[in-house]
Amino acid sequence: MTDWSRLFHAYGTATDTAEVLAGPLAAAGDHLWSAILHQGSVWPATPPVLRAVAARLPEAPVLGLSFVRDVASAVRMGSDVEELRARVAAAPTEAWILAYAAADEDDQVDRWGDETGDLVLAGAALDCWDLLPELVVPVAEFLEDPDEQVRAHAWAAVTALLAHPDAADRAPGLLPRLARLAAAAESVEERASLVMDLGGLGGDAGPFLVDPSPLVRCAAAMTPPLRDDPAAHEELLRMAVTPTGFDALTGLPRFGGEPPRWTLISVLCDRVRDFSRLYEASLAALPQAFRLAPCPDLGPYLKVAFPAGWPDGPTEEQRGLAREVAAREELWGPINGNRRITLGGLGLPNDREAWRALG
Repeated sequence: MTDWSRLFHAYGTATDTAEVLAGPLAAAGDHLWSAILHQGSVWPATPPVLRAVAARLPEAPVLGLSFVRDVASAVRMGSDVEELRARVAAAPTEAWILAYAAADEDDQVDRWGDETGDLVLAGAALDCWDLLPELVVPVAEFLEDPDEQVRAHAWAAVTALLAHPDAADRAPGLLPRLARLAAAAESVEERASLVMDLGGLGGDAGPFLVDPSPLVRCAAAMTPPLRDDPAAHEELLRMAVTPTGFDALTGLPRFGGEPPRWTLISVLCDRVRDFSRLYEASLAALPQAFRLAPCPDLGPYLKVAFPAGWPDGPTEEQRGLAREVAAREELWGPINGNRRITLGGLGLPNDREAWRALG
């Protein structure tokens, strides 16, 4: 039996979590993604909630599988996991939690200056991490669900769970099963999702580079095993000249509601470092530029185009990009803080005349 009064989430003591979990899981989404998993951070209340949600997946599979995936992604550990575990075990975390729960709101804020508070959160992440292997089996129950959306979320969740080194033994034969399902999927969206899951697990997505759908070909090209594949690079470049076309996959769980083109652009600019090859794609990103900061549409291209900051002897492609950036009136509103933050972070001038001069 969980004593929620001894736990807390992003907004305080977790007694309200017990009330939320007593109701329908389908109605718990706001609480799960605001209090329990807050902006990608987990809290002492997160591990028991993760276990409870996994036990109730049949009630609301899409919501539950999404939560499992997001928590698993948030707590991915590196090679220093045992060192972190030792630090958490040596810290007075239980006493800190009890004192935190008993404090008023102002005192709770003050307590975050103590390193022990950081280790409390690290302990919560470790507890979630240790849960991941035992969640593979309940998640795997949905891998071939009749509902395409449920299947997509199940594969995305199990892929995230398999980041734990002890998880793979819980669901043997996943890669050939996944490759078979991807090849048989009739829906472009499902095939693209399964192909990315296949590559994410280290499987060979290369055969899908000749898929009839450009979305599936691009999805295959984005997978880590094809990082250095020239044919994969060409597929990424082809899609990047019409980047909003890739947003047809926005509904896939792996993108978390964000435009898939942001992932495409990030992957492309990480793998292709010759800006002359990226030039046409960078121009295609301009209509969406500076809507956020740092700008996920144009920012990666600018980083490759101007790796050393503002150039003294610009290339033809640098001049061309500068000319096009300067020419777009909508990018130069006087109160566009997204532009200022993006350009400042890259060591580039937030001055239209400087861009005109370079162009």
